[in-house]
Amino acid sequence: MTTKTPRKYKQIAIVVKDIEKALKNWHEMLGIGPWAVRTFNPSTVRDFYVDGKLVTEDFEFIIAVCWEGEIEWELIQPVKGPNIYWRHLETEGEGLHHVKEIISDENIPGVIAEFAARGIPVTQTGWIDGDCHYYLDTKATLGYIYEIGNGGPISPATRMYPSA
Repeated sequence: MTTKTPRKYKQIAIVVKDIEKALKNWHEMLGIGPWAVRTFNPSTVRDFYVDGKLVTEDFEFIIAVCWEGEIEWELIQPVKGPNIYWRHLETEGEGLHHVKEIISDENIPGVIAEFAARGIPVTQTGWIDGDCHYYLDTKATLGYIYEIGNGGPISPATRMYPSA
């Protein structure tokens, strides 16, 4: 008998056009908050690749996160430059972008290889402090992007919503 290894799902992410409007709606309509808000750009993201190419031009996206129980909700607004969040807004509109599974650093290469063997490439990857992300193109099979990452520590948020 094979024992199934429990999976550690951490995050459900939604791409939005207007992060301020989304934060207000999620907080006022659902009571979800407070949200930790961060802006990411070349000074905060390293080794940032989109579709296998190192991003050398300017980019920016805003991410807000909030924990509800064991799940981290993430709202993402692309601002400028290359990233797969723009593609999502253009093809899908606002809505579910990805689900994230936490995997140990030593197991990440093997998981990426398993997906690659199935014809599923990494569409975006990068490091934010001690946290890495790899978005796998599972849209055709799962209907959304599947993210794997180590869930490592990142710097404190630049602001909170609502403000304290």
